[in-house]
Amino acid sequence: MKVLIIDDEKNICTSIKNIVEDEGFEAFYAMTYSEGLDKLKIYDVDVTFLDIWLPDKDGMDGLKEIKKSYPNVEVIMISGHGNIENAVDSVKLGAYDFLEKPLSLERIVVILKHLNEKISLKNDIKELKSSEIAKYQLIGESKYIKDLKATIEKVAVTNAWVLITGENGTGKEHVARLIHLLSKRANQKFIPVNCAAIPSELIESELFGYEKGAFTGAVAQKIGKFELADKGTIFLDEIGDMDLSVQAKLLRVLESGEFSRVGGNEIIKSDFRLISATNRDLQTEIENNNFREDLYYRISVVPIYVEPLRKRREDIPILVRHFVKEISIMNGLSPKSVSDSLMEVFINYDWPGNVRQLKNIIERMVVLSSGDTLDVVDAPEMILKKGSVYDGFFTDTEWSLKSAKENFEKYYILNVLKKTDWNISKAARILEIERTYLHKKIKFYNLESLRGYEDNGK
Repeated sequence: MKVLIIDDEKNICTSIKNIVEDEGFEAFYAMTYSEGLDKLKIYDVDVTFLDIWLPDKDGMDGLKEIKKSYPNVEVIMISGHGNIENAVDSVKLGAYDFLEKPLSLERIVVILKHLNEKISLKNDIKELKSSEIAKYQLIGESKYIKDLKATIEKVAVTNAWVLITGENGTGKEHVARLIHLLSKRANQKFIPVNCAAIPSELIESELFGYEKGAFTGAVAQKIGKFELADKGTIFLDEIGDMDLSVQAKLLRVLESGEFSRVGGNEIIKSDFRLISATNRDLQTEIENNNFREDLYYRISVVPIYVEPLRKRREDIPILVRHFVKEISIMNGLSPKSVSDSLMEVFINYDWPGNVRQLKNIIERMVVLSSGDTLDVVDAPEMILKKGSVYDGFFTDTEWSLKSAKENFEKYYILNVLKKTDWNISKAARILEIERTYLHKKIKFYNLESLRGYEDNGK
């Protein structure tokens, strides 16, 4: 903790400085307000002791200025002519406390300890929030991702309701959580509800809660999701799957902010922010009478579309490296590298399951691979184009001719081995080489890392 003392009496400055340093904190002092302001700009000050009478500034005006420019700095006012009115006014303006001269050293020590605990707690919360934001940060450098990040930052600071659309696995919930974490409601609850996972006959009681005895099995009162989301954010995922009868009740709640628990008469108000998401085309659902048009316009104040991964392939290498590193650390493994040929396969694949599918496949490869480098041989057959392990690698134009020849040989041999179910004798006949030479090639290219093989003499 860093402490600044601003007082025109040097003995006051040095006395407080000595107390602060005895408690194990850093301290600086200034004998004019302007000098103190300069130190505030230079040092990352946490606490300021500010005299109410200074030669170049009224302390109360100084307090206003400090709290406006440095809102996180805690200010303790000190005065030789203190009165109740000054004390009350300074606290109203944001001061943490008010001390009269002659100063009580014991009081200063108590204040410092309390402030240190408060600042430590604030820093812990700040670090936790930063780590949460990092957890849900969008990975990529494409123009689309940059524009999406800018939109999220702009929308997050408002209370506008948001509708997020996009295919499964694109990261719609990540976008929703990021909006919440960057909003003014970040310290309140984020309540996710998967509308597709809750049976239609139960979703009303899940959203609005129920009273004891409302129906068979209701042995106690239950608080609903909208009530839990008061002052926070409620996230209705897969809202396009919601039953029409529930849509009508939801619309009334969204219009009034009021509802009653199932089986109850008490009117409950909730100040929530709504974020919805769906992988369905709601305009088509409206045309097919599966979704209410009035509800659609209510929830889609700010529409955000999350692009599928195949439309931003330039982000794939960044995502791959990020997931490989993250998954290696999570599983206590040494970080692995990714070969150029495997990266080419990743880039060329269409990823119908989007980012979620990419992460799952990389996790499988990281866990199961035995080498330090992930290669095409580690990839599941499903992502290899046309069933060939070397399809797509010809698009890499940055290899030397020697590397290109080696890569062709490596993947052609591997493909023949897979086609012959790793029958070494049969593969050697197709390749028109000796079996011993094929063994050497398998070892040279580390092809056995795909699977164990056995020369059964066929």
